[in-house]
Amino acid sequence: MNHKLLLMLTLALLSLNAWSQSKITMKGDWMFTDVALSDGGSVHNVPGLIDTGCSVCIIDSTYAVDSCHIKDLKGDKIMDNTAGQSIKSSYVYLDSISFTSSTYTHVWCFIVDLTGKLKQFAPKFIIGGDILKRNPWCFDLKTFQLQPLNELPTNVATSLAWKPHADDGLNMIIFKGKIAGKKTRILFDTGARFNAVLPTSELTPTAYIEIPGADIAEALTTKTVGQCKNIPVEISDYRFKVDFIKPTDDGSEEPRLNASFLMGKRWVLDYTHKQLLVLSD
Repeated sequence: MNHKLLLMLTLALLSLNAWSQSKITMKGDWMFTDVALSDGGSVHNVPGLIDTGCSVCIIDSTYAVDSCHIKDLKGDKIMDNTAGQSIKSSYVYLDSISFTSSTYTHVWCFIVDLTGKLKQFAPKFIIGGDILKRNPWCFDLKTFQLQPLNELPTNVATSLAWKPHADDGLNMIIFKGKIAGKKTRILFDTGARFNAVLPTSELTPTAYIEIPGADIAEALTTKTVGQCKNIPVEISDYRFKVDFIKPTDDGSEEPRLNASFLMGKRWVLDYTHKQLLVLSD
């Protein structure tokens, strides 16, 4: 093979690899990536919140109507938040959504008044578990890149497995682990702004703080919560320490962990084999 052809092939492979990656933008512990929404012949680019605590995709109702001009809305459906509260929502099947090198067609999206509920914290679009489960995804929180994988990596430092139960929400990731030495189920929810234990937790807060709190069922309010710092957590053979909030009133059934414990690491989310792989450096 002549050197010119070899150089062209190398550049093509590098270009393909770069194209298949997408930048992750952090807002606090939230992870966003650029998404192209296609519907009715028009395409709209929007930052999408990557939310493992959301079963399906959600599009903000104001953005859907005013910017995307979506009109083919379907009838009401019931959807629940992670605290078990239900709301009625319209839904739509988008022609497609695209991010990294992947395009998904006929995508079911709930239409929710995110702006009205979450105010300044509201994302315009949420990438839910229904899409995330279709590929293994490599999250590089060193270089902040997201990439779909055709094959799983071999340089695995530890594997965090989960098993679905009949009472789990659709596409939810719930680990078995320990918080402060006590066995518990733990919801992996990258859409959570804070790690949170249940109000019934035996952890004693070291301080009380006020935080903004809202979700798809409750409007934004200021809440007083306990602060529990540097709490040991164990999932499988993986041990780490994180800060938790302890709310005084919460309908959640499990404590929640967002992606904060994975910052600075490379990890793979693999719904097919129900595992989160933390990769070696």
